[in-house]
Amino acid sequence: MAYRFKARDSSVEHAVRRIAREQAARALSAIEHEPSAIATHEVRKSCKKIRALIRLVRPAFPDYAAENARFRDMARLMAGSRDAKVVVDTCRLLIDDARGDLGEDFFAPLLDELEAAGSGLVQGEVEDAHLEKVRVLLEESRERAADWSVEDRGWGAIGAGLAKVICRAGKAATVAAADPSAANFHELRKRMKYHWYHARLLVQIWPEVMKARADQLSLLADNLGLHHDIAVFEQRLTDLHAGGAHPHAVACLQSLALERREALERTSKPLIERILAQSAEDLEGHWGKLWQIWRAGTAHKRD
Repeated sequence: MAYRFKARDSSVEHAVRRIAREQAARALSAIEHEPSAIATHEVRKSCKKIRALIRLVRPAFPDYAAENARFRDMARLMAGSRDAKVVVDTCRLLIDDARGDLGEDFFAPLLDELEAAGSGLVQGEVEDAHLEKVRVLLEESRERAADWSVEDRGWGAIGAGLAKVICRAGKAATVAAADPSAANFHELRKRMKYHWYHARLLVQIWPEVMKARADQLSLLADNLGLHHDIAVFEQRLTDLHAGGAHPHAVACLQSLALERREALERTSKPLIERILAQSAEDLEGHWGKLWQIWRAGTAHKRD
């Protein structure tokens, strides 16, 4: 179930159908065999991969809007339990950053309150009900994917979608640099993550080079993912303590959260600049040539 185009794929359409169905099957298997928390994670991950896949062929995929909405909504259905866990995990991470004599005892009442609030969002019965609903939707989606139509052939089905994502990533990077708000970095994170998935899908066009790029994009995804988690934590902290409870612990954690987010922004800056150094047009042209070389060199595997 490798998440990539393969030499034996007879066409882009065949590859898109295969990859989407494999990812749906992976999520369904997790729902069937794994604990709810793991299944929820696998469902969300598979939905993101499928959305990235169809975004790559978006200009040639007539059903893009409807299918993208379906997989987006499935992932959102499972988001509550993920966000509840993230809040507590991020709080613990920031507590570890506390300086001086501050430690877990100082933050314990606040942490207990966050855990209690989170438990209301992740009740087992609710999570299981959502997983069952998603299971039905995934089974339907897997069947539809067998008949998906991609209206162009070869690189013509891929190039425009690839370029559009990297172009939007560049615009998002410019906005985030001018205004480093949590919302702007979240938008940048989404665009860069799509590009990470695209590099993984196309890894076979030049494995040594593409894997290195995907590894750097993975690192960036981790940095920007933590940046987003901290922003989610900050919002939850504000919502829970608007009344002024635990003021000293809240103030300390808010300061630590800001410091960590700013550090992540500094660390991410050179990665972002390197990844976006090549224009969308040049990247599309370069990768398109690599695609043609790869497909010509592996034609015998499709005979």
